[in-house]
Amino acid sequence: MQNNNLGRVLAVDIGDRWLGVAVSDPLRIIATPHSCIKCDDEKDIIKAICELAKDNDVTLLVIGLPKSLDGTTGPQALKTTRLAKKISKKTGVPVVFQDERLTTAQAREIMAPKKLKHGTRDDSFAAAIILQEYLNANVNSGSMI
Repeated sequence: MQNNNLGRVLAVDIGDRWLGVAVSDPLRIIATPHSCIKCDDEKDIIKAICELAKDNDVTLLVIGLPKSLDGTTGPQALKTTRLAKKISKKTGVPVVFQDERLTTAQAREIMAPKKLKHGTRDDSFAAAIILQEYLNANVNSGSMI
C-alpha cells in the first residue's frame, strides 16, 4: 500500500503579477523557498505551476487562500479557488488550501535583517511560510493527503 504522506509538496502564493513558490522535502518536513515567477495572466499561472509540479515530482499542491483578517473570504479567495480547480485538473495533482493571512508580513520580518539584494521579492518566502504552516499542522495529525 502506498503512503500518501510522502512526496514533495509545492506551495503557491498567487498574487496579481507574481507567483511565490516553495517546495518541501520528500518526507514533507521542511519547506524551502523556491522561486518568484512573473505571470501576466491565468494561463501563465497554470502553465508555470504545471511545469513546477512536473519538474519537482510533486504529489500535492498547497495554495495560499487569501482571507480577510476577520477570516471571511472575498472575491480574491473565490478567484483563487476557481483557479485551483483548473490547476488540479490540468496537473492531476490534488490541491489543498492554507490560510495565507499575514504571511507576507512574516516574510518581510524574516528578510529584514538579511543583507539581501535591494528589490528581492518576498513572494517565495511567503509561500514557504504557507507551506511550513501546512506541514506543521498536518504532518503529525495523519490527515495530510
